[in-house]
Amino acid sequence: MRTVLLVLLVCSLVLGASLSVQAQRSDFAIKQGFEETYKSLSKSVETAVNVAELDSLKTAIDSCEARYSRHEKLLDRVLYPETFASKMKALRTTHALTYDRVYLITTQGVKLEELEMRILYLTNRIDTLSADRDRLAAELKTLQRSSTEYREVIRRLQANLAAKDRLIFALVDTVFQPYGKDLSKAGDIQRESLTRQMEKANILNRVEGVATDNVGFLQTTTLQPKDYASAVDQYQLFSNRWQGLREKLIAASVAGTSTAPEGAPVRTKGKESGVTATGPPRESPAARVDSILGQWGERLQLAFWRGLEKEFADRGVTVEPFHDAAGFSSSIKAYVAKVQKTGEDPSVFVNDIWKARIDKEWREALVKPAMLGAQEYATLDKLVGELSRPTIDAKMILYAVILVVLVALIWWFFGRKPKSPPPPVRGN
Repeated sequence: MRTVLLVLLVCSLVLGASLSVQAQRSDFAIKQGFEETYKSLSKSVETAVNVAELDSLKTAIDSCEARYSRHEKLLDRVLYPETFASKMKALRTTHALTYDRVYLITTQGVKLEELEMRILYLTNRIDTLSADRDRLAAELKTLQRSSTEYREVIRRLQANLAAKDRLIFALVDTVFQPYGKDLSKAGDIQRESLTRQMEKANILNRVEGVATDNVGFLQTTTLQPKDYASAVDQYQLFSNRWQGLREKLIAASVAGTSTAPEGAPVRTKGKESGVTATGPPRESPAARVDSILGQWGERLQLAFWRGLEKEFADRGVTVEPFHDAAGFSSSIKAYVAKVQKTGEDPSVFVNDIWKARIDKEWREALVKPAMLGAQEYATLDKLVGELSRPTIDAKMILYAVILVVLVALIWWFFGRKPKSPPPPVRGN
């Protein structure tokens, strides 16, 4: 019995040693196979000269990752201090950088170095303007609102924000330039490359920051009537450009949350995504820009119509309250109708408010399509003009008096001229 047990023990030891050797050989084969595949793919990626070749290599990288992912723990151990995940990430990064270079040169004739230099220049200019904005905002707080210096700082601050608006979208155009206009036809690699460029330039957060700056400007400053024309133009330009950018984001599937239903879980790789892999969905940067843009528009409209309404209150003219273009138009028409019906004196309304203030100070902003519009303003201006009572021109009175005096002098002169004596009567 002991002999049998001894034989079994020896056999088990021999079998275990054999299996251990085979396992070691298998582990070595897996490690060697992965390293050879990795080295071959790296070399092919670095020497690729066209987009089609790189597209094929992306498929090969995906296959390599899928093949060796089940041996990840083994590879983490044998590749220490590197890991399977870090090696694959490095390979994909090399592929992405090569793809950028090859794609730009072969399809757009643009050198990657030139593109990156322009992006760097634009981002530096935006950062410089941000520092200037902070300085001007601090200076504004120390000045009296009625002072000339205050008005000058506001003008410079508006110009600063307008310049930032232009630069941020110039940066956007530069980032999107190599990928053409029809991003819906872009491949996965192109979209990944675009996403990476967006994140590198921090596009969405920069756009959000510029919109926030404009909202803050309206919160902390008191604009004069003539300031509103440029403020409205600035808002409309930014809004239109943002809508165009948002469409590009959706077409390119950048950030992965622009078109997702609200509250739906979305898994993305980009740091600009609105959700985490395991956490609940949160508001994406694109959605935050939409929200801030809405606040900007609401605050601009509120300040504008409130300032215009104050023109009437300050001069003791009571009109129906208004908070938007439709309300303003209705209020003016109602006041004109009331004056025509009651026959009250409209001179303060017509001369002091409409002609001296609204037509001279507010008209440039009022005729903007986003506010009242040129056609509706012309209609109201005509109605108000009809309230003007006919007046006698002082110059015409003076001319008439002069004419009467001249006529009287002429009559007096000729009326007093001595008459010739009658001829003598001769006798027969």
